[in-house]
Amino acid sequence: MGNPPLVVQDRATMAESGSDDRAQQIAALFGRDYESLHRIAYVFVANAGVAEEIVMEAFVKVFSGWHRFRSVEHKSAYLRQVVVNLCRARLRRQTVEQRVNEATHHDRTRAVSPESGASDLQLDLWNAVRRLPHRQRAAVVLRYLADMSEREIAETLDCSIGTVKSQLSRARSKLGAGMATEEVSDE
Repeated sequence: MGNPPLVVQDRATMAESGSDDRAQQIAALFGRDYESLHRIAYVFVANAGVAEEIVMEAFVKVFSGWHRFRSVEHKSAYLRQVVVNLCRARLRRQTVEQRVNEATHHDRTRAVSPESGASDLQLDLWNAVRRLPHRQRAAVVLRYLADMSEREIAETLDCSIGTVKSQLSRARSKLGAGMATEEVSDE
């Protein structure tokens, strides 16, 4: 995954605009949340560069609305929500592009390159997660990768806790069935 991009600050410009404190808060938020947000985005889009772009776009959105937030925790929650929404939008665009490509080139398929060093079981699991419907994938990623509570997931996805529970249940069933099928076919 690598390190987060280097953020260069122009102290003279910040001092003139009175934004030195805000810049320090943003830098602290970036340092604290970048890696976890990048992991979430990467699981969604399966591309480290695209995941980085999505996270950076989320930080730009938070920076532009900085004055509206009461605490850094609100900013972190908003960042997670923005990252998930940007990932979903990116996947929708990719789905449309893929359908167009398939319509014009029938035998064309796109394989996702796995992260290097992962075991076959890990790759199978990540591929199975990536095949889940968007809401189920989002719930799984936020619950098991971001270690968020059902309430936090509901807030992030803007749905009820009951919806989160049902999406997680359906996702676990699909993942369990999918993994069992692959084990049987490997024998």
